Amino acid sequence: MSALRTFESLIGKRYEKLVVVEQVESTQKGQRRWLCKCDCGGTCITTTGNLNSGHTTNCGCKKSPDLTGKVFGKLTVIGRSDKRNSRGKRTTPMWECRCECGAITYKATDTLTNPDKSMCNECAGKYAADIARQSAGFVGGTQITKIADMKPTAANTSGARGVYFEKRSNKWRARLTFKGKIMSFGSFARFEDAVFARKEAEKIYFGEFLEENGFELKENEEE
Repeated sequence: MSALRTFESLIGKRYEKLVVVEQVESTQKGQRRWLCKCDCGGTCITTTGNLNSGHTTNCGCKKSPDLTGKVFGKLTVIGRSDKRNSRGKRTTPMWECRCECGAITYKATDTLTNPDKSMCNECAGKYAADIARQSAGFVGGTQITKIADMKPTAANTSGARGVYFEKRSNKWRARLTFKGKIMSFGSFARFEDAVFARKEAEKIYFGEFLEENGFELKENEEE
């Protein structure tokens, strides 16, 4: 009758920069795996064989170059921080960085090399908003595609964009919005005069702007 095989616990043992913390789920082939803490503060999971053979002696920090002083996008790396980026049971060091806006933020190495994330959270939010606005055709607070095609909106009741009837004065008014500003071009007794004023304003404010951005001002056909 063969003796039962016993396995030695590695918890608490040191392997160069690593100290074994706990045993975790084995590999599919039955190899025992251990969660280890590195002297740098990071953690890693490796097998008994890798520890005993000397194949794994740190969390990977020795392979990680010193990024202090390097610039990634809007960020300048100040140095390694004591913060850790957690991915399951594994943690990796994070870098303390200063953003161009002056904010201090902490990033993992792979985040630093991502151009969409190499900035502080506040700048990242503004960047995402700018991308969304560009995708929607916004330039300088004005949606180009919207002003290029001047068809009346669903909410319009006059049949001419930017022209509406003001009950208080019993007159037609003409206005337009450009670069985030609402501009009024007077009150008119006749609808046709308000439409003319609006079209002239479109030529003045929209024409050159659209041409610079590769668009043409379409005439608003009257019904």
